[in-house]
Amino acid sequence: MSALLKAEGLVRRYEMRRGWFGRPVEVRALDGVSLTLEHGRTLGLVGESGCGKSTTGRLVLGLETPDEGRVTFEEQPLPAPGTAEWRRLRSRMQMVYQDPLGAMDRRLSIGAQVAEPWKIHGRQTSPEQVAALLRSVGLRPDHAAHYPHELSGGQRQRAVLARALATDPALLVCDEPISALDVSIQAQVMNLLSEIQAERGVALLFISHDLRAVRQMSHRVAVMYLGRIVEEGEPDAVLHDPAHPYARALVSAIPHPQRRGRRIVLQGDPPNPAARPAGCAFHPRCPVASARCAAEIPVLKPRADGRLVACHVAHGEIPAGSGLPAPTLAKAA
Repeated sequence: MSALLKAEGLVRRYEMRRGWFGRPVEVRALDGVSLTLEHGRTLGLVGESGCGKSTTGRLVLGLETPDEGRVTFEEQPLPAPGTAEWRRLRSRMQMVYQDPLGAMDRRLSIGAQVAEPWKIHGRQTSPEQVAALLRSVGLRPDHAAHYPHELSGGQRQRAVLARALATDPALLVCDEPISALDVSIQAQVMNLLSEIQAERGVALLFISHDLRAVRQMSHRVAVMYLGRIVEEGEPDAVLHDPAHPYARALVSAIPHPQRRGRRIVLQGDPPNPAARPAGCAFHPRCPVASARCAAEIPVLKPRADGRLVACHVAHGEIPAGSGLPAPTLAKAA
């Protein structure tokens, strides 16, 4: 299967200043991120807040330009943001935001907002087309006359999905699309996304901190830590038998009645991106780190089981500094 989206070595730096007279400090939000997403597939991107997930989503859509690396979509490099070529390409890739109310214009009706992408790209629209699109996401045609504040959170997210689907995109970047919803509504939205993917063949970059949601939605999972992907593979492999110590700690935090192994509690907070530690960025918190981990950045490379891992210990290159339990989740029946 050919790659729809490919990101290679993405680096994104921001400059921050403390106070009016403080010296500018460089923050590296992304540090060499590479990923591939195939047609009609879902890649789940997980990690702690501030690890670079949302920045990755903005870069692959061309909303920001990487300082290093490149993004190709349908085997073509992304055009410069704001150009006519970029605007035409944006009809093939859309974003679903975390806060549906913040993503909508409260002064416009739902129908006007759903029809807006067609108008932007010079396409003809009609009330019948808007009604059909609303039905496809589980809304009634009369919702077109409503305003965002008159809908529930789940209905707003469905309206946002309808607007994103108006131009028949090949890619949806879903940035925490269910985190602001109730648990029962979360399940409905995830089922809707799965149905849309099955019917339209759309690819999803599913960004979330919820490992359960990622396991349900994804064909592959990538775990991020401080701007780098530290493990990537099939959901069953990554979430049932994680190889990277950070992925193990994430999995151990999921409540599960059939868990084997104790909870891994990491010490300390994630390092400051403006003062990244030498070597592996995770080594100050890693319970199995050795001297090499503090001196050499591990490379993301394949293991014998096919998954990609960036860890000296996981690849057996050095012995572990101390013992680390391997929590696993029982597979769903």
